Amino acid sequence: MSLFANRRTMLLLALMLTAVLACAAVLLVAGSAPAYAAKGDFAGLVDIGGGRKIYMECSGTGSPTVVLIAGKGNGARDGWSQALDPDDPVHQAPTDQVALGKGDLKESESAVFPSVAKFTRVCAYSRPGTGLDDPQTSTPVHQPHQVDDAVADLHAALGAADESGPYVLVAHSYAGLIARLFVGRYPQEVSGLVMEDTVNEFDLLTTTREEFTNWDKLNSTTDGKVEAVKLVDAMDKISAAPLMPEMPAIVLSADKPWNPEAVEAQMKEFGPLPTFQDTLAAQDLLAKSLDAKHITDTNSGHNIEVYNPQLVTAAIREVVDEVRGSSSAIASPTATASPTATSSPTVTALATTGGPPLVAPLALAATLALVCSGLAVLGLLRRNAS
Repeated sequence: MSLFANRRTMLLLALMLTAVLACAAVLLVAGSAPAYAAKGDFAGLVDIGGGRKIYMECSGTGSPTVVLIAGKGNGARDGWSQALDPDDPVHQAPTDQVALGKGDLKESESAVFPSVAKFTRVCAYSRPGTGLDDPQTSTPVHQPHQVDDAVADLHAALGAADESGPYVLVAHSYAGLIARLFVGRYPQEVSGLVMEDTVNEFDLLTTTREEFTNWDKLNSTTDGKVEAVKLVDAMDKISAAPLMPEMPAIVLSADKPWNPEAVEAQMKEFGPLPTFQDTLAAQDLLAKSLDAKHITDTNSGHNIEVYNPQLVTAAIREVVDEVRGSSSAIASPTATASPTATSSPTVTALATTGGPPLVAPLALAATLALVCSGLAVLGLLRRNAS
């Protein structure tokens, strides 16, 4: 075989190699997106260490991730995946009837969890002592528990499930204390708040010491298995926590008063307790402290998420949109960003999937491979021409 033929063969091989590398580059860049695409739906127990597991459900795609934190005694599916039928007569009652166990609650696509999953990632979980009738329950702990234990469990569960922040925390009732202390412990991981008829540190200002102490006794009463909480201890932990950083937030309050007969029965057992108006005043102070919109026209009892899930979903959507807008502004070349500012929406979205943003490095590697192959081909062409 002549030298010219050998060179021609080598040239053809080089061209074939170039084509193969080009195809590989395209596949690498195109294929990197599915590899780090947002997670799918998940429901099950996650191992948080120490021989304990927490039940968690997650659905939807996008960032920020919304974390639904239920009130005392409620699990992942209690309320967040349920709705009160719009025609249920409970809606017309002047006082809160759902808190008494009345009303027909059913799983619904209009409930908060499935509605939020349509526009971003959302997770809900069951604390120990809740969801006891579910087939999968979180590992029990002795009750009553301390709020910092609940915060640690939530943080561990999100980490074990590989659900990274930033989070928009949506807290109901007692969970307001969990959300407040979570922000104090992990401020860089929270980008927004929705506080739904929550207990908060300002309850100490709107009630007497006797009333709050009795309220603590009421909420800490348990058989040792069903969830119960220590409110006085929680307030002590929160008072020692750092101040709340500025972030998008909305506060929602019930406008259907508590049932007077139920309150009277509780007061006979525990003594004077905070009133409905006391809690509304505390939530107004909370909204002012957060510089947050305070929605009081809710046509709802304590469980706004089942009375009016559309309103709660709209509040979550508003906070999520504001967080996304803030992230876009920080990512903009014309925006002023601090060294610790949130990263751009593209990087954040990839980070929530548990993998790094590899598209750019793969594209660079593919480009270098093509350049090298092209230079080799040019070298062979010059030798062939000489």
